[in-house]
Amino acid sequence: MKREATQVAAPGAPVQRLPHVSARQLATLRGFFTFTQRLSPRLAAAAAFRLFLRTFRHPLRAEDGAILARATRHELRAGIDSIVVYEWAGAGPTAIILHGWGSSAARFTLLAQALHARGWRVLAVDAPGHGASGSNSSSLPQFMAALDEVVARCGPPRALIGHSLGALAIACRHTGGPPAWARDLAAIVLISMPVGAEYLIRKYIEALGLSAATEQRLLQRFRARFHAEPRDFQTMPGASRATARLLLVHDRQDDIVPYDHSVQLHRQVPGAVFLGTDGQGHSKLTRDTTTIARIVEFIDSSARTP
Repeated sequence: MKREATQVAAPGAPVQRLPHVSARQLATLRGFFTFTQRLSPRLAAAAAFRLFLRTFRHPLRAEDGAILARATRHELRAGIDSIVVYEWAGAGPTAIILHGWGSSAARFTLLAQALHARGWRVLAVDAPGHGASGSNSSSLPQFMAALDEVVARCGPPRALIGHSLGALAIACRHTGGPPAWARDLAAIVLISMPVGAEYLIRKYIEALGLSAATEQRLLQRFRARFHAEPRDFQTMPGASRATARLLLVHDRQDDIVPYDHSVQLHRQVPGAVFLGTDGQGHSKLTRDTTTIARIVEFIDSSARTP
């Protein structure tokens, strides 16, 4: 992968950061990799790749735990990964929610409640390495495999909602066209979605200050693990090949994934609906009652459309 010129942020744009990494932690990591890659780019790349796959968990909020406790908990396996799925049963169609990196199903309890109140059967997934699911590492292909397993065991969805990496997993799952299980899919909601894995790994490399030699070895590990290039995991053309109605949601002050990622995608996908928010950042919009109401209305109206 060639190094790209650093883009200059637009005036007033939020300073971009790595998720779940504080400024102090990032400074420590940069110091570690500056030292390590001078000794051995190979060892630095090995450490960087392990860190790239490392997941993070946050304490469960009491209010989220109470809502999850009212759901039926399913334990599934997607390949070697154990995954947990929470189900709020309903007589209506099925909606599947897939969270982002370092998050969990718990973040979407308010959205799950709102959909369930409309009669939907809601399935919220803890992806591999997240929430109550096993392991401390994960990846985009594992998110995609988890989605396939949930559909295989729990039935095809009428609506899909994804946030951040979960949204990217949904888009990438449509790269070869809609999967067989998407024949009845009416609505897809993609929230705070990055343009692709190439952007994510480039951001990671630059944030850690990895040298060209370390970067080369890191990308070799990526190829060996996933038998693909980072550019093979992008929102396009998958987003444009989905036959369901598409809603893109993004906040102008997102400091993890630039707002422009969804703006540009909206221009490339005819018929897509765009919802821009203000002041919610990368993740708060998933709990914002106004945004949730707009998402639920979009899903409900799409499901009723012949």
